[in-house]
Amino acid sequence: MRGKNFGGIRAAFLLIFLVSLIFSIVITLVINGVWRYKQTDYSDQIRNFTFNCKGIYEEIDENINNDERLKDIVSRDTIKFKVFIVDKQGNVILGPENNGIKQFDINKILSEQYKSNFDKNNIIYYDIKLLGEDRYVVVSDVLYKGDNSKLFPLGILIFLALFLLLTYGKVKYINSLSKGLVEISKGNLNYRVEVKGRDELSILGKNINYMTEELMNLKEREKEIENNKDKLIVSVSHDLRTPLTSIIGYIKLIKENYKEKDDINKYIDIIDNKSSRLEELINDLFEYTKLTSCDIKLEKVNISLNEFMRQVVEGMMPTCNQNNFNILLEASDEDLNVDVDPAKMVRVFENIISNAIRYGNKKSDINIKISKTENRAIIRVENEGKPIKEEELNKIFDMFYRADESRNNQTGGSGIGLSIAKSIVELHGGKIWAECEGNKICIDIII
Repeated sequence: MRGKNFGGIRAAFLLIFLVSLIFSIVITLVINGVWRYKQTDYSDQIRNFTFNCKGIYEEIDENINNDERLKDIVSRDTIKFKVFIVDKQGNVILGPENNGIKQFDINKILSEQYKSNFDKNNIIYYDIKLLGEDRYVVVSDVLYKGDNSKLFPLGILIFLALFLLLTYGKVKYINSLSKGLVEISKGNLNYRVEVKGRDELSILGKNINYMTEELMNLKEREKEIENNKDKLIVSVSHDLRTPLTSIIGYIKLIKENYKEKDDINKYIDIIDNKSSRLEELINDLFEYTKLTSCDIKLEKVNISLNEFMRQVVEGMMPTCNQNNFNILLEASDEDLNVDVDPAKMVRVFENIISNAIRYGNKKSDINIKISKTENRAIIRVENEGKPIKEEELNKIFDMFYRADESRNNQTGGSGIGLSIAKSIVELHGGKIWAECEGNKICIDIII
């Protein structure tokens, strides 16, 4: 996108350059035409003409007594000027071939030699110089109104004026974008550049604002991760301390009261339970940290979602029956195929179903429904339980979050299961969220 933007900007400036060039040429020609139309003073043209005549005069002076050479000079210069050698009465002695002029009015030429105002579009102008004692050199040329030598600088000035005028807004906007980037680079992620126009520069402005928005989201995400780490340390310290304290206490009791076998077995059962709880917490914590901090590579395969969920339900059925829950699967007749990492996706549904067992109403149903939306599959896990407030629904996927005081570590959960489920679903590019309809708690997953 960036290369496309800058390519478009270059094209825009090239277009402005060409437009300025074309308009400057047209305007220059129009101005020159108007100026020529109104001009009566031929001073510049006469000055240039007389200056060019000096070279002819010098060459003729060098060959003043060589008639053959003079004839060659007169004939040679007919392309640019017409050169004549005449006597004092104006009769042409030497002149260009086929010129048709036999005599000049010397007095008239002399009287108009220093005149510069002529009310005509073009004039035949003569310059005259005495050659010896009895001859003159007459040089004639057609002069036109206007001075083409001024066209180029005039055109340059008009081009520069047009180019600067047309690019002023663009350059000013580029400076504005540049200042915005400097401000953003200082850490002010609330700053937004102004988006003007509909060209590539406006797209660049939109991309700068999009980049800033993404940087802000990333910063917020990093802040959230940092806060979660702090919470993790506090929660883990507490949750690890509790079973460890119990284990240490009961070990002391065993040492002090080892004579009673029934008490020993009772204490060993408690130690075993606390150790299992501690192991589950550590394993879940390790898995969550790995999912959120490491570069996890999913091993996706294309599977039948209906068959996959059937196996998940069969695997969880003994646990559900043991805890007085009935688990049901409802799927459409159309089989859905999805690309997932089966091992990780199994963990998602095991955690969600385990959560439903842990916090749901006993002797109720856990319903799993599979449906399809566009090209994606939706799986809903629904169970009955204590209603959850709407503002707390999304928080149930946070680590160690409990919607009420009854959902504490005494229920046996690590408090990380739903966080792990959310991380795995998002790694698959899916989405997970919770809804509450009365006493029905629903968790929806799109994959």
